[in-house]
Formats: sequence, structure tokens, C-alpha cells
Amino acid sequence: MGISKRLTVLGAAAAMVFAACSTGPGASPTPVAKNTVACVAFDTGGLGDKNFNDLAKKGLDDAAAQGFTTFFSEAQGATDYAANITRLVDKGCEAIVTIGFLQSDATAAATELYPEVAFAQVDTAWNLCGPDFTCGNDDDTPHPANFTGLDYQIDQASMLAGYLAAAWSKTGKLGTYGGQQFPGVTRFMDGLYAGAQYYNEKKGGSVTVLGWDGDSTGTFVGGDNPWNDPAKGEQLAQTLFDQDVDVIHPVAGATGNGSIKAANDNHLWAIGVDTDQYISLGTTGGNAALLTSAQKAIDVSVLDFFNQVEGGNKGGVDYSGTLANDGVLLAPFHDYDGQISAEIKGEIEALRAAIADGSVKVCDYLARGC
Repeated sequence: MGISKRLTVLGAAAAMVFAACSTGPGASPTPVAKNTVACVAFDTGGLGDKNFNDLAKKGLDDAAAQGFTTFFSEAQGATDYAANITRLVDKGCEAIVTIGFLQSDATAAATELYPEVAFAQVDTAWNLCGPDFTCGNDDDTPHPANFTGLDYQIDQASMLAGYLAAAWSKTGKLGTYGGQQFPGVTRFMDGLYAGAQYYNEKKGGSVTVLGWDGDSTGTFVGGDNPWNDPAKGEQLAQTLFDQDVDVIHPVAGATGNGSIKAANDNHLWAIGVDTDQYISLGTTGGNAALLTSAQKAIDVSVLDFFNQVEGGNKGGVDYSGTLANDGVLLAPFHDYDGQISAEIKGEIEALRAAIADGSVKVCDYLARGC
């Protein structure tokens, strides 16, 4: 039974290359060597995507700085996934994080094939209720003792970004699209939609979202290269701009980076994903368009997983990043900090606190409800 039927997959982001990581020259003090060999298997989006994979790489680099021996792999395509994991195991890796939903089957098989190795998967939670998602019957699948799902409630952070975008928009139209339609993507889109609806409720506004209906219908790149086609991202962005959208929230890896550049070229605005893209993209990537980003603390959770394994815990439970535990967050406003009023900042902080304590739920503001 494949992991695609046993995991609730929540994300995506990349030549088959293996490299050892080490601290740079001048690093001080010298870290105490760890016993665990820590490794990451990246997805096809690739290093250099300036968001999802690169953030996981930062977690691996932080592990190296703490004294872990580290290796990583990159995949050209789906046929590399299982082989890359096997090669990492052959390198002596004892804790392996896989990146991207497409690695689900390979990760599931590996948890069974290598029970002595601890595995984690970013944007994934184990589905205890089996392929039919119904608990209490014969296909229920106990959580493997050597697996940790690293899940992020990114819709919470995107709801804050959606509120900001609604308050900022001059046309009252926000836009979004995803690389492929699965929860790790649509959660961002849900948050944007919910934030706009919450703003409309509180402010008597009429801000609309193009590209996602708050239920199950929206715009997705699809095809065989949804995550690494900046030119396609520019095209999709322009289609939205032609419909009077002035703030765009692309959720498609490096494809989305093309949309951010297009926003900058059109003197419009964007919301980043996964990491603080104002920093990762820089001026050459059009970061002047970015109002903020909806962030996942992927680097932190990857490092925490390695330390968990070093401490003798191979898994058996999932991690969930939320606003309450700082597993997801809203990035700084950077160039726009002085242009966003104290009133709007206060309202965003109040919304953050309400989501964190559970008094506001993202799903209450979706078309499909909770």
C-alpha cells in the first residue's frame, strides 16, 4: 500500500547529486560532533528556488553548523526518488527528510524498508484512518515509529496576508493561482480568500479574489513543469492584472517567482510564500513588489527533527506548525512598513491573536465552511 494512500499530503515545492555539507571557514566555536548523520532529499523544484527547497536547505546547513554530518540529494524527476533515498541510506544517513508531496510513495516504502532510519516529510501528516479516511476499520494504518510528518497550517498566516492585501488593494481585486491542486497549495489560497472575507466583514468592504473560490475551484499551472516556469508565472500574472487585480499571491515555487517579477514590472504588489521572499529574491527578483510573505518555519522544523533523532526519538507522531507555536508566521513588511497604518497593523495583530487562541478559524470564512 503506497504512502499516497496513507499520508495526508499537504505540500510541494529538486541531476542526482550528493554533497556533504560543512561549516564555512572562520566558523567559531567548533561545534561538538553529533552522532546522527542528517540528510535531506530535495524535490524536482530544485535548490535555488528561493523558497521551499532552499528553506529546507537552510535547516540542513544549520544542522551542519551544529556538528551534524550532512548529505543531500536532488531529483531530476519522479524516477529518482526511491533511488535517492537508497543512496542516502548507503551514505550512512540515519535521519532523512524528504521534500515534496511527489516523494510520498518512496518515503512510505522507505519507512518499511529501513526501519532503523528515521524519516520525516515536509508538508505531510500520517493518515491514521487509511485509504478510505474512515477510522476504526480494517484499513487503518498505525503511525510508523520511524516517521514524523512536518505539517504547517499555512492558511493561518495567509489569512493575515489576505487581510493586509485587502486593506492595501486599490482596485478591490486580489489574485492567486497554484502549481497543482492539493492541500499544501490550496491552504495558501484558502488563507488569502479568508483574509479578504474577514476584512469585508470587519470593514464593510467588497474585496474579491480571482483564481480561487474558497471551496474547490481555481487556477492551477498543471502540466509537466508547474513549479519551475517563471515565464509561465509572468503570463498568469498578466492575465490577472488585465482583470484589475493589483495584489497577487502565487503558490507555485519558481513559477510564482515570475509572477512576483511581473508585479514589480507593472508597479503592482505581491504576497510571497514559504519563506520571506523579500530576502530570498532580492532586488533582481523584483522584491520591491512584496508587501509581505506567508512563511513556514521549515528550516526550524527540519533542524528540530534532526535534534529529535539525535536525542533518541525516531518519530511516531506528527508536528503541526501554527501561529500559536510560531511554526507559521507573517513576514515583515519591509519597504511598505512605513506605508501601512498603525490601525491596520493593530488589526492584523488582533487577528493573529484570535487565530492563535482559536476564537477565529480560517474555515469560518471559506465558501465551503468548516
